[in-house]
Amino acid sequence: MDINGIKKLNIPASPGCYQFLDKAGKIIYIGKAANLKNRVLSYWQKSADLTPAKEAMLLEVKKIKWVETESEIEALLLEANLIKKHQPKFNVVLRDDKRFTYIKISTEEDWPRVFMTRKLEKSGRYFGPFTSVQAVGETLRIIRKIWPFRSCRRLPKKVCLYFRIGKCPGVCEAKISKNEYKKIIRQISLFLEGRKKEVVKQMGGEIKRNKDNTFLKYQLLSLNKILAHANILSLGDKYAADVIELAKILSLPKVPERIEGYDISNIFGREAVGSMAVFSGGEPEKNEYRKFKIKINPGLANDVGMLKEVLERRFKHTSPPTPLLNRRGENWPLPDLIIIDGGKAQLNMALRILKKFKLDISAIAVSKGEGRRSAQAPDKIFFAGEGKPLELPLASPALHIIKRVRDEAHRFAIAYHRKLRKKAFF
Repeated sequence: MDINGIKKLNIPASPGCYQFLDKAGKIIYIGKAANLKNRVLSYWQKSADLTPAKEAMLLEVKKIKWVETESEIEALLLEANLIKKHQPKFNVVLRDDKRFTYIKISTEEDWPRVFMTRKLEKSGRYFGPFTSVQAVGETLRIIRKIWPFRSCRRLPKKVCLYFRIGKCPGVCEAKISKNEYKKIIRQISLFLEGRKKEVVKQMGGEIKRNKDNTFLKYQLLSLNKILAHANILSLGDKYAADVIELAKILSLPKVPERIEGYDISNIFGREAVGSMAVFSGGEPEKNEYRKFKIKINPGLANDVGMLKEVLERRFKHTSPPTPLLNRRGENWPLPDLIIIDGGKAQLNMALRILKKFKLDISAIAVSKGEGRRSAQAPDKIFFAGEGKPLELPLASPALHIIKRVRDEAHRFAIAYHRKLRKKAFF
């Protein structure tokens, strides 16, 4: 198929799932979209940055089908259920891939929890897998607006903030009966299975039997309204677009798939730590974050010296291994771009380390400009070969992804630093 043939299909500009079929009529790929027309067309655009596997897939596509949904959340759930059913060969192999996320309902517990997880265990019910952690997190927040549920690992003795703001029915103090809570869990399960119509029918039947149930009426009225305004997939598209814009602005050799952010945290050299945050496709991959306890004498090294240690230790884990591979033999995937929290000195140190390990990886450093305490303070971006830093407008998509990586590395470093301080105190 070519782009002219795709345009003749009159694909709707609505949320849903699309299916690519081969000449035998077999489904070879399933995807989701906030806008089906734009997403499908994007594969055949000249500017499309496709992997070799995706390019091979397009050569086999002979037919396209789609299913419209009423909301982006329903498209997300439908995609997961269809992939599980059809197992298309060009969808990422799901088994053994730690990046995939699931929604679990702990049916083995008296008061089941609903939460996000990467681990598959024998107990409980699992929905997914999903590729976007951000979309799953947002989905759970939206579901909770309709059906309050328990998420705490251990039941507290008293109701918490979630009960007070209507996000939990207060199971710890038995503010709801087990039968009523089971109804909530059943409705959530049906919804996650993609059976929204059945959920609406059940809720309508409950209202007819109990016309005084004001809360159930509110739930039913809220269901479609809340789902219709949930832009979870378009948010993921935005993050992916931010990365593409970043590559253009910085003239990177390719769109960075894996980005690593680094930061150092200490107080006068005490309990000094370093952090590595990892983003893939514009979204955080928290299971790949790494933390470093600074080993050199902090009193003899400034932040640049500490960064040197962190980067040297990180790139001993390169894949394929270098002669400096650590004794445990662990290899970490190489990034396409590293973002350092700092200025020109930090960037120059990073470039020296990359040269030492003979790695062809792009690197930039980002630091606050004048007015550090102001949210409007311009960030200065330093990169190789340029004497003056680049200042991007606050609305720049490229700046958004740079700041997200920098801020996440900073948050992770601060959290580890506080943990060590607390441990040292006790």
